[in-house]
Amino acid sequence: MKITKIVSASLALMLGWGGTAFAQDEVDALRYTRYGLTGSARIQGIGGAQTALGADVSTMASNPAGLGMFRRSEFSITPGLGFSTSTGRVGGISTNDERNNVAVPHIGFVFADRQSDENSDWRGATFGISFSRLNNFNNRTSYRNTAGGQDPTIVEYFTELANLRGRTQTDLDNEFNNGYTSMEGLAYGTFLFDFDEDGFAIPTDRIGNVNQSEEIIRRGSQNQIDIAGGTSYRDKMYLGASLGVITSDFRQERIFRETEEDASTDFTSLELRDEYRTRGTGVNLKLGIIVRPSDVIRLGASIQTPTLYNFNETYQRSMYSQFLPGENYSAVELPGEFSYKLTTPFRASGGVAFFIQKYGFIAADIEYVDYANARFSESDDFGGNSTYFNSVNDRISGTYQSALNFRLGAEARYEVFRFRAGYAITGDPYRNADFDGKINTFTLGTGIRLNRYYADVAFTSSTANSLYSPYNFNDPSVFVPVVDIEDKLNTVMLTFGYNF
Repeated sequence: MKITKIVSASLALMLGWGGTAFAQDEVDALRYTRYGLTGSARIQGIGGAQTALGADVSTMASNPAGLGMFRRSEFSITPGLGFSTSTGRVGGISTNDERNNVAVPHIGFVFADRQSDENSDWRGATFGISFSRLNNFNNRTSYRNTAGGQDPTIVEYFTELANLRGRTQTDLDNEFNNGYTSMEGLAYGTFLFDFDEDGFAIPTDRIGNVNQSEEIIRRGSQNQIDIAGGTSYRDKMYLGASLGVITSDFRQERIFRETEEDASTDFTSLELRDEYRTRGTGVNLKLGIIVRPSDVIRLGASIQTPTLYNFNETYQRSMYSQFLPGENYSAVELPGEFSYKLTTPFRASGGVAFFIQKYGFIAADIEYVDYANARFSESDDFGGNSTYFNSVNDRISGTYQSALNFRLGAEARYEVFRFRAGYAITGDPYRNADFDGKINTFTLGTGIRLNRYYADVAFTSSTANSLYSPYNFNDPSVFVPVVDIEDKLNTVMLTFGYNF
């Protein structure tokens, strides 16, 4: 299959086998910039549309001006259960993987100090702290494919790496004797290619069909702690600000295998394992305003500064091969660790909420993010490899574009009961791609409100599609397997709240 415009940054799946120690690329930039739905079960039940709504603990992570609407202090906690399903399709073969995850995606405290004098222009101050899960990285993807006897496979890819980088038998022998530091070194050490008399790398002989399979296992999450304050001016205008501290922990293990059953060649199988873990901390600032010109309508807006991250990454790769008659080889790369910085784009949101007397409301949000503005940079101890980050940042600019995220939701009220529904579209971040990069999310929810207590439950269902190739050749016309991946995430969450 010819691959033309398949974007390597296919929803955080593509971290190529490129042999360089530096794993940062446009995929990482998108992973830490593109968020899922956040907040309490009430907010997620209405599709996350809360920029103009206010008076919910979740408002600290979206528009802190909503804190100014609180008249009482409040505490809430939201446990949740996530069910992720990934389907990989290639060559007419479909493979399904499922993974479940239990978490607490939101906790919040609000401390309201309402002025007793209602004649005062400023009606007191409200402070809060909240914990929100921005991204759930837990997912497992797998696929199976059969490459014909004439089709190049990952062995030819390793061979091309060695030739393009000008590797010689002498320097690869040096890796063999002193420790592996490259992907082509691992392949050479497991006898997947050799050199001809002219010094060019040539792949090991394979004649029959080659069965390919891969598992990609991801774990971790991205979470934000907000420390916020808000106030009210005559209960007509609400102002707020919050300091956000984001922590991220992402782990990925990839296991790629090839097997050949033709007895006329010595090659039997190979296995490549790539494991790495990235942990980081970032800081941002949010400012927000909500205006209530009447009891029927509220208008809201918020901005978030770029998030400044510091990341630390550890990694290791290994290769295993088998040949007839029963020969086994292994090579393990020297473990690596390094640090770097990432600046994510500025974000801006606007929203409107319409209230239908005591019967409920309809809310809508729009958010702007320019994914092309994400930038990597060196940490203080990185070692000065600015050329590498320049090329990565150029790829970010060329791969991504600005996008609009839309959220729409409604709540109906009957006595103490609440009924909710919502829909959210996370806009396509890709400039040119052979797939629609939007993420569609449908939500439902219900709840009950008492004088001092409340409980809400919500169900969200998100679907995203991407294309993925485990390796690519320098010549884009060369056949590579292309996997059509559909990821689904269903989440059930329950919020318990107490007013005091």
